[in-house]
Amino acid sequence: MNQSFKVQLKQWEKQHKEMISEGRQRNSKRKSERLSESEIKDLMGVNMATYKRGKGGAIRRK
Repeated sequence: MNQSFKVQLKQWEKQHKEMISEGRQRNSKRKSERLSESEIKDLMGVNMATYKRGKGGAIRRK
């Protein structure tokens, strides 16, 4: 093992160039998930009940 790891890696890349390019093409074909505005708001917790401290205990705000 006289060669450095970097040189060995470059040689391997030259030998397996097709396999590397196929992997990159597969990753680029991902489908993006489409969410509606109401679903995004729900995930962010916009419509969650909030509680506030009051004289009679916790009071729920809408």
